[in-house]
Amino acid sequence: MSEHSLALQKTIFDALDTDSTLQSKVTDVYDFVPENTAFPYVKLGEDTAIDNGTKTLQGNEHTLVVHTFSRYRGSKEIKDIMARIYTLLHESSLTVSGASLVNLRFEFSDVLKENDGLTTHGLQRFRAIVFDT
Repeated sequence: MSEHSLALQKTIFDALDTDSTLQSKVTDVYDFVPENTAFPYVKLGEDTAIDNGTKTLQGNEHTLVVHTFSRYRGSKEIKDIMARIYTLLHESSLTVSGASLVNLRFEFSDVLKENDGLTTHGLQRFRAIVFDT
């Protein structure tokens, strides 16, 4: 059994990074954000994996956080970007290399103001069910 965490991350990253509509709204999508990156941008964040296999299937339930950062005054820009991410990921038909992605669903989102008073930080958490093929 493999938890498929890296393959799932690559699938999510590629879905976001290759979407021309999302790319028109942000400077880029990152796993690691370089210093002095221009706003707005998207960063793949924290993830968890727990066993959810059965007697006959090996599998895991993953949670993944997608972060969005903006310096736009107000929340319109960040909510627009987050809406596109939702459209790309929620109940999508993405494929994970070496695994079967049973479903990928949105769980919650939050929009916060960072301590610098300038940066708006959006969080979206998604839950994925992945089984070995």
